[in-house]
Amino acid sequence: MDTGFQSLATLAGGATTPLDTRYYLPAVDADGAGLVVETTFKFAAGDGELFVNLNGIELRHDLQRALDEAKQTATRLTGRSLADIAIHVSFVSPESDTLALQGKSWEAGLTVALIAGLRQQPLSSETLITGIVDDNGHLLPVGGIEAKARSARAFGATELVVPSGADSGGTIEGVRLTPVESVSDVLDRLF
Repeated sequence: MDTGFQSLATLAGGATTPLDTRYYLPAVDADGAGLVVETTFKFAAGDGELFVNLNGIELRHDLQRALDEAKQTATRLTGRSLADIAIHVSFVSPESDTLALQGKSWEAGLTVALIAGLRQQPLSSETLITGIVDDNGHLLPVGGIEAKARSARAFGATELVVPSGADSGGTIEGVRLTPVESVSDVLDRLF
């Protein structure tokens, strides 16, 4: 259970409204080129719904699963039920044409952005995250680290957090690669 979130709720005198959160997710497109996709989480009263606005990004089954799993992981790690909240997630393609992305490497970044909103803590765009999250909150290796690092650098980020099994560490294209074991490790680094 996430004691930081509970103490914030207690200080506020009960449940708190999550903070709208903007975050940037490193990705690799169908051609293997790296890019960074803007993602925004907005929260409202609701019944646990998850709404997605794709803005030029083609929804694939992997992305839908990543969003659902990010929501489940955030619920587990914060101990906060999302049954009374509607989550509106918007993705904005950095290109003018429709962008088709696949894979679940956004899951770690989506989870951290959702938790940041629940904790009412802003995220810096200087640190980007990639990784798949397993049922225990551990980060699993993903591909495209070099392309993601190049796109992160072009975006202005200085650090890319990657799963520790991703054969990484050091620097690629001026971006420091920081291997971590779990979402909890990422949260400790960022907050």
